[in-house]
Amino acid sequence: MAVITVSKEFSSGSNEFAQRLADKLGYQVVGKRILMQLAEKLDMSEAQVELLKRGQDARWIKLVDSYLLHTVRKIAQRPEAALDDERYFQAVQSLVNDVAQRGKVIILGWGGQLILGFRPDTLHLRVVAPLEMRARRLADHSRINLEQARLECQRQDDFSRDYVQHFLHHDWDDSALYHLTINMGALGFNFDKALRLVQDLL
Repeated sequence: MAVITVSKEFSSGSNEFAQRLADKLGYQVVGKRILMQLAEKLDMSEAQVELLKRGQDARWIKLVDSYLLHTVRKIAQRPEAALDDERYFQAVQSLVNDVAQRGKVIILGWGGQLILGFRPDTLHLRVVAPLEMRARRLADHSRINLEQARLECQRQDDFSRDYVQHFLHHDWDDSALYHLTINMGALGFNFDKALRLVQDLL
């Protein structure tokens, strides 16, 4: 399998799962840092960089090709167009497709499951967990109270749901978009069990 996409509910253990899967396969995880690093190279404003945040932190991987650089630079050099949906999503699509062509990657977020579709070399996974379990994990990790954590999980989920609906015109929760949905809560956040579920699909 050349490309794996991971769609995730916030604080569902998806980041750790994706990294463990990448380590096992010898793949690299691709998250928001690629676009953020490109934005920094292009001296984009803080507001513009915020627009480019999709998915969660992942290791930086060099993917600066001339076409993508040109696409993002057009946005960076035209502040009045920086918030234009079409230009923004053109850059995202270019990046996701470029990453996929290079292979051996796990794409975390960005609507990769829809941008790439059901290509023969692509596996689409979704990682979820009950809200209360996710909130407790976030509260423990971020040292905030449970209610704040619950609200943040809901806020981030709404953001992802709206992103997929707005740009890709699909329901983020639609199970038909994925080869497999992994409920980390039901697995007790046992990542070894989650990896074993995926093994048969590779």
